[in-house]
Amino acid sequence: MKHPVLFLALLASLGAAEPSLPKLEQVISERFRGLPAPIVPTLPRGVKMAVTATGPDAQGHVLDGLTHLQGGWDLEAYRHFCSALRLDPECLMAHWGIVVALIDPEPDLADERDAALARMVDLVERGVGSELERSYALGLALFFHDGAAAAAKAFSKMSEKFPNDPQLRLMAAAFGRTGYEADGTARPDQKKAEEWIEGLLASDPDHPLYLIALLTIRAEAPHTSQDLERARRLGELAPNYPPALHLLGHYESCGGHWTRAIAAFGQAADAYGRWMGDMGMAHVDCPGWVKAECCRAAALAAKGDYPIAFAVAGSIAEIDVPAERAASAGGWLLMWEGRTLEARLRMRRSLSGDVGAALASLPDPKAQQVYKDRSRAMWWYQGLAIVLEARKALEEGDFDKARKISDALALHGEAMSKSRATAAAAGERSAWNRAFVALEISACELRGLMAMAGPKEGLGSAFNWYRAALDRQTPPSLLMPPALLLPMSVRLAEYHLARGEAELAIAVLNEAQARHPRDSELLIRLQKALAEAGRDAEAEKVAGEIERMKSE
Repeated sequence: MKHPVLFLALLASLGAAEPSLPKLEQVISERFRGLPAPIVPTLPRGVKMAVTATGPDAQGHVLDGLTHLQGGWDLEAYRHFCSALRLDPECLMAHWGIVVALIDPEPDLADERDAALARMVDLVERGVGSELERSYALGLALFFHDGAAAAAKAFSKMSEKFPNDPQLRLMAAAFGRTGYEADGTARPDQKKAEEWIEGLLASDPDHPLYLIALLTIRAEAPHTSQDLERARRLGELAPNYPPALHLLGHYESCGGHWTRAIAAFGQAADAYGRWMGDMGMAHVDCPGWVKAECCRAAALAAKGDYPIAFAVAGSIAEIDVPAERAASAGGWLLMWEGRTLEARLRMRRSLSGDVGAALASLPDPKAQQVYKDRSRAMWWYQGLAIVLEARKALEEGDFDKARKISDALALHGEAMSKSRATAAAAGERSAWNRAFVALEISACELRGLMAMAGPKEGLGSAFNWYRAALDRQTPPSLLMPPALLLPMSVRLAEYHLARGEAELAIAVLNEAQARHPRDSELLIRLQKALAEAGRDAEAEKVAGEIERMKSE
């Protein structure tokens, strides 16, 4: 299989159309040399495929790498593929696997990804590997040259030619997923991707990799209850595999099953922790641990268990991030998520003293100077600090000061918007976008709080501000908790209650329960609204639900 125009164009885009291609050493990161061998996937079944390699050990590493790849553990997949290349430097599927494992690399691994891609293209041009393996390479090359849709189409066609290779359909689904419309309807290509995996599950409902694939591409669906039992089945099949446990925690959270979610996230973090200890890895090398602990803290807060949530957040914030590793996969999560988590948890609770404690929990600006050339997280810290200072002024009854600080937040947003390109270049695109939108929502919420605290004739404008905040608060991505942890429906309900419109508050809160089931802050307001509406029996029922949730 030869596609000279496509492959030459790809090589040129990499700057690799030179007499000598990258050496093997350029594919294998120095960071991971000398570490213990990568772990064998703790899954009951993995990928089966005929791999062209010089021996069974190299083949085994490729298969383990492919299993980790489909299982959601990209770093261990990468390390297995590197182990395979040490045994067989011309193994095509090992090169292919490295490129996929590093498809959206942290800056420190971008060169390794590009070197593997250039070498993969060269191997295909020289006819190395089977027809099936070269087809895999073509599909991946199409992704880099023409985009995800072209890759999905290519892998779909390959699955028709090689019907006995289910991984081709998994790849087609991974590249073909396009998400959901605002009304929750799956977009056409998303629906097709789900149908491909559903077809695999129809014949093999307990295959862990098929379950992981479907649960991953449906993780952002507005209604996840249909897949909760599948997530629980995955947890039974893979009780020691951390990516599977994180998926389970996500689906339990989406259903408001907080105790189960907390347990699953805790088990995932424990499993990642054991791996770090065994491998001699640091938290900056383990984004899965950071995500799991952040999600556990968010689930604890949703359940109403704030003291433990604050303790978890505090332990994450204390983890050291060397300046040179700030842009690593674990590093940017610690910088953007871990170091702001306690502040965001306290912003959610908003009891007396929480604003001051939230401000105190934010990173010291002077201590962050070491990261100024490596991370744009300081924009996030500064934005949150401005929001909190304004809320503090409101608490103190200084409306004019709050208004001036709110104006400063708008200026901060304008300045921060100019850092978008540098954030993307530093591998922080998703973190920057998440923080920027969160600050936009916070700005709307703040304006609403100011309207509520100001003259009575201005109370009506709070509705528009809170509605704008709610409209901007979309479901989180990347299996992360929301950047802002308080559902904005709470603020809208508070507005209606302030106007004596208890029934409207009840309607808002009941609608919100569909998106945030059993959220403690929603339930507290719902109980209050029902009581004010004279619906005492229902209020008592909600109060009982709050108490049951606390005692779980």
